Amino acid sequence: MDYFYEHYFAPQNVEPHNRIFSPEHLILSSLLMIFIVVVMVIQTKKHDRGFSQKLIRVLAAVMLALEIFRISWRTYYFGFDLRNIRFDWCNQVCIALPLIVLFKWEKAYPYIDVLAVMGGLMVLIYPLWVFYDYGGIHTMAVQSMVSHGLMVLIALTMPFAADYRPEVRKAWKPIIGLSIIAVIAFIMSHALNENYLLMLGAHGVPVIDQIPYPWYWLLVAPALIGLVTLVTKGLSLLDDRLLRKVQPDAAMLLNMDRGALDENTDRISQQKRNV
Repeated sequence: MDYFYEHYFAPQNVEPHNRIFSPEHLILSSLLMIFIVVVMVIQTKKHDRGFSQKLIRVLAAVMLALEIFRISWRTYYFGFDLRNIRFDWCNQVCIALPLIVLFKWEKAYPYIDVLAVMGGLMVLIYPLWVFYDYGGIHTMAVQSMVSHGLMVLIALTMPFAADYRPEVRKAWKPIIGLSIIAVIAFIMSHALNENYLLMLGAHGVPVIDQIPYPWYWLLVAPALIGLVTLVTKGLSLLDDRLLRKVQPDAAMLLNMDRGALDENTDRISQQKRNV
């Protein structure tokens, strides 16, 4: 138990460096992607809105618990500081997304679903800072990767749990959501002297760091808007494929019911004629 605590739970005394495409990264990302695919296949086969509604609330509760755990862990080892909350893209989503789901604020889904998918997939594919302070698979690295996997899975579950479909013509909604995240990151960056979403400069970021702050946002903003639109289109196509598998089954059941009804009607008519 002491070994586990020292090596996998307590802060690590290692040289900070990014471990992209390390065994830890590949193992965790692969397991999470398999989990996402399995859960989506189950939902597609069940096509049960009640099941998906319960599922999305459980996933949201787990995400919120993981974020509270992360903040508590940092507070325990490093003392209370508002910086423990963090106000980057994914940290804001990990707080807002579960609250939106748990309070059943379905009208807010279009403002955050695309942002959740973008942030989650980006880290699963390229977790730049996740394994930065850890020498291997650490509790906090697992917490971060699971949270990002849940971001993707919750967003993909939304169409199964509510009357909601991503639409490209409504891509302005996640852009509004992104703008809110950027404003919060700007305010907290200046209040806490932290560089959330590059709001204090792009030091160490290739190409962008050659452009003075805040003018590089003239490049970043259009790229993000284009990416939001692209992901929205991808989600709408994915939902079309998944939900199209559900609709034929429902139609077949309806036709079966109609066939049984017609058969009963014919039988009753025949009996009347015989009488």
